[in-house]
Amino acid sequence: MSVPIYAKMRRDPKLSSILQGWNLNLRRAQWQLDPAGCRPEVVQQVADGMGLAVKGNDEPGAARLRGVSWGDHLSAALRMVAFGFSAFEMEADTSSGQARLSGLWERPQWTISHIHVDGKTGLLNGATQDQAAKAGAPQMLAKNMVWYAREREGSNWAGASLLRPSYASWLIKEEVRRAYAVANVRWSAGVPVMEALPGTNPTSAQMAEAAQMAQAARAGVTAGGSTPPGFTMKILGITGSLPNSQEFLRWLDQQCASSALMNAFDLGETPNGSRALGTVFMDALLLALESEAELVADVATRQIAARIVDWNHGEDEPVPRVVVSGVGSRREVTAESLNLLLSSGALAAEPGLEAWVRREYRLPEREESAQPVVVPGVDLDEQGRPAKPPSGPADPADLPAEVAARQADLDWGLFGGTQAPEPGQLDLFDDSDDVDLSLFAP
Repeated sequence: MSVPIYAKMRRDPKLSSILQGWNLNLRRAQWQLDPAGCRPEVVQQVADGMGLAVKGNDEPGAARLRGVSWGDHLSAALRMVAFGFSAFEMEADTSSGQARLSGLWERPQWTISHIHVDGKTGLLNGATQDQAAKAGAPQMLAKNMVWYAREREGSNWAGASLLRPSYASWLIKEEVRRAYAVANVRWSAGVPVMEALPGTNPTSAQMAEAAQMAQAARAGVTAGGSTPPGFTMKILGITGSLPNSQEFLRWLDQQCASSALMNAFDLGETPNGSRALGTVFMDALLLALESEAELVADVATRQIAARIVDWNHGEDEPVPRVVVSGVGSRREVTAESLNLLLSSGALAAEPGLEAWVRREYRLPEREESAQPVVVPGVDLDEQGRPAKPPSGPADPADLPAEVAARQADLDWGLFGGTQAPEPGQLDLFDDSDDVDLSLFAP
């Protein structure tokens, strides 16, 4: 019975932004298949079945238009954040002699009528979509299903929704919002009231006629009308003070954000807060996002990758793991950061990196006939790139004679001398006038 409530809650503007903040950060992370300890043919088979890239292989491949789309599956799997669980049924194609994963069909939460568990172990036995089916006979067996359960406790395979702690705040907010809307509509133009003139004694029929005319009064540019004899109409507004509904609604929204560790998004609406406090909030949110991503990766490894390997190679074959990185963060690669990485030796100026830089910065492709630029004093590798970045000024002994002489002229020729002065002194004008530099610099 919670599923219809969660379906309404996730359409709330505040809760919708919270869910988007969680799901988009998880969807934009880097999901890959770790081949460590597995045979290449097994890794490739699982990667083709799940639509995942293999870790360490950065070469872009052709577009994959058939079979399972990991992005589509991940988007559907993350609906467990709102509902607490997500269910899928697997389909395999054996026409080629091998069992290939051909489908991960979503079973929406609002179609699941029964979740069957083992009474002794608490493990999942299956699920039923038919409302008329008996509770003891699962329609879909667990061995053919992929089941994501968020924060499962024991045999509760329905999981726990991220929206569950916000239910009380959401329910009160719905009531207050409706009452606040009615109050604005009712009191924005005042309420018409008919009052009998002093000294009159209206009959019941006259009172009913006056009440009917007051109820028929409407606000507008051309509004107007008459009153029955013996009555006068007054437009009354609110007297006294009313509760601050807007502040209360804002507080309820902040409670919803706090329950999902999204406090950082409310710092601009709170009486106090700082950038340092926002960093603390973001750190807590990133830890929660990483934990959620690791749960998805673990279920995908155990219930999808492991079954593909089991179908074709048996239970003893090592299974490649689904891994995720870059959750909630994206480091911008700039020219300055690339320069630091190259100069420190963390990266090498290889053709793949050069192609990526040219593509990202929209530079023209290197021409095959282009010759590398020769720089004096810098050794080049076989591809014409600097083998080692220079660490300081070039040694005059390694420079051509004319370049060394020109450098000596630039060093001392401007000051009228041909030899370097003594330490602490510099010949500025001629050989006889010495200036003590200790007055200006150590």
